[in-house]
Amino acid sequence: MSLIKGAKNLENAKKWYDWALTPEAQSIGAQAKVSYQVPSNKNANAPPQAPKFSEIKFINYDFAKYGSSAERTRLLTKWDKEVSALPK
Repeated sequence: MSLIKGAKNLENAKKWYDWALTPEAQSIGAQAKVSYQVPSNKNANAPPQAPKFSEIKFINYDFAKYGSSAERTRLLTKWDKEVSALPK
């Protein structure tokens, strides 16, 4: 979620944002049987259908390196040269 600077209804957006982060709000999807994501609020209960992070093999991602502007530019340039330029 994001709040947009200068938004027309910023105060209402802030109220909704605050509500959406509550444990009660984050349990609605599972109760309605439509959404089973892992809640971002540590006080909310994850539904049994939610992915179990302890069972997932994650990569060791270096956010400092790959999140930098210089690395992003390098990777996009490489993509354009090596992948995007391939015949279609």
